[in-house]
Order: sequence, then structure tokens, then C-alpha cells
Amino acid sequence: MVFSYINSDFSNSKISMNSKIIFHSLQNSLQHLVSRALFAVGVSLALISVLFSTLFFSSPAYAQSAVLTPRQVTEYALTLEKLEADFYRRAVDASQRGGLASAPQIAKDAIVSYGEDEASHVTDLSAALRSLGGNPDTVTIPANPNYTAILGRDPFANPADFLLAGQYVEDLGVAAYKGQVQNLLAAGPAGKTVLAAALAIHTVEARHAAGVRYLRQSLLGADVRPWISTNAGTNEVIYNENRLGTPVPFELDAFDGYATQAEVLALVAPILNVTTSTMPTQPTPLPTPIPTTAPVRPTAPRALW
Repeated sequence: MVFSYINSDFSNSKISMNSKIIFHSLQNSLQHLVSRALFAVGVSLALISVLFSTLFFSSPAYAQSAVLTPRQVTEYALTLEKLEADFYRRAVDASQRGGLASAPQIAKDAIVSYGEDEASHVTDLSAALRSLGGNPDTVTIPANPNYTAILGRDPFANPADFLLAGQYVEDLGVAAYKGQVQNLLAAGPAGKTVLAAALAIHTVEARHAAGVRYLRQSLLGADVRPWISTNAGTNEVIYNENRLGTPVPFELDAFDGYATQAEVLALVAPILNVTTSTMPTQPTPLPTPIPTTAPVRPTAPRALW
């Protein structure tokens, strides 16, 4: 419209043919530049759109083994939280009159604190499930879960084994929450409340995972960092941390991976006494003995727990 108006105005004026030629030349050049600019903007927007959809929606690396509704995600998370709460409840008992009685006080404090967090997660997720029309009482775990399946031996028999089992449990919990982000995003507004709850719990699980790793490193001298390190081996994580075909390099320390529902359930199934032919074989490394004289350390900040 702008070019048409300018052209009409000059057609009715008393200007020379040379001026008209110069003007038309400038007009064509300007049109060409504007067209190129608009084309570049269009290409850029298209590339951004493709990149966004690749990273968050269509990439095979983010594909889930099953499409779950917000209610199903909540039931799945509540199952894991009930299992974790039970795991720490038994650890508290073992720290008072069982195989964990010899654990340093800093480890005992962590066990109590973690257990309180997991119990709170159960309470809040139960409320969230009710708001979605579900019944948290139907989400159950066995009366006596087979925790021996984690390491192939009783994880409550000694502090070293308990902390190793705790590392696996907490790492898997962190990865499990991240694995459901796509399902909650795909649910739109219906998934917002559950997504907010999942993110709030996820950071606490990450805090637990770092704390357990810190205790293994500082108390036992274990060769492990408070985070999943580069090219983590099977002795450090029990799910597939390194994934191919994704723009996000999960094998680097700057990025942590996720676990799909199928991967999580395959690992948890033996604990829940569920038989599965796809259960991957996990290593059972020997425990690192706790030094007879534990170093005197100041009370750790709550942030570690």
C-alpha cells in the first residue's frame, strides 16, 4: 500500500523522465531489501519453532513409554513416594536398634530428615490425587517390600550399604519426576497443578540425592561426587543416564538425565515383588567400611538434606 501511494503521487507530478527512472530504481531496491528482510525473519521464526518443538515435544529422546494423564502421573509418583517413605521409616528403626545403630550422627539426622520429607510428599500427593478424582488409598505398596533387590543384600544391615542403596533410590526418584514433564505439559491446563507439585518435590529429591552422595564421599571415602559425574558408570547410577540422538548432552556434568516410566518400573518391580522378564541386571558392589574413628564434623546445613 505504501509503495502504491508513492508511485501514484509521482505519476501526477511534473518531474523528468530521469527522476522517474531514479525513483523506480530506488523503489525496486527498497522492495527487494524489505522482501529479503521479511524472508529472513520468517526463516528465523520457523527455525525457532522447529527447535522448540524438537527439544520439548517431538524429539525421540524425550518420548515416553506411555502417555499418562495428570491423574496417572500422580498415582505413579505417589507409589514411588510411599515406597521412599517406607524405606526411610525402616532406616530410622534400624538406626535406633538395628544395623544402622553404628552410623555417625550426621547420617542418622539425614535419615530422619529425609523420612519426614518423603512422608510430607505422600500427604501432599494424596491430596492432589483426591482433587483429580482419584483415591490415594488404592495406591499401595507391599507390607514388606523386597528392599534386598536393590543391592542383592539387606540395605539396612550396615551404614555403607544403606547409603549406597539410598543413592540409587534418590537418583532414580529425581530422574522419574523429570521423565513425566512431557506428559504434564501435553495435558495443558489440566496438568499445571500436578506439574507445579512435581517440580516442588523434584528439587527436594535432588537435595536428598546430593546429600546421600556427600555422606558417602565424606564419611566413607567413596569415589563419588555429590552429583552424577561425567560418563557415570553402572556403579554410580542405575538408569540410562547417557542418551543418544538428543540435542541435550546428558552425559555432561552440566546436564542430568531422566528416566521413563518403563525404566523406573523395571527397576522398582523386584522391590514391589513384581516379576518382570525385562528387569536389567544391576551390580552389587561390596560396601565400603566406615572408619572406626569418624572425623568430627560440624552440624551440616539443612540445605544438604
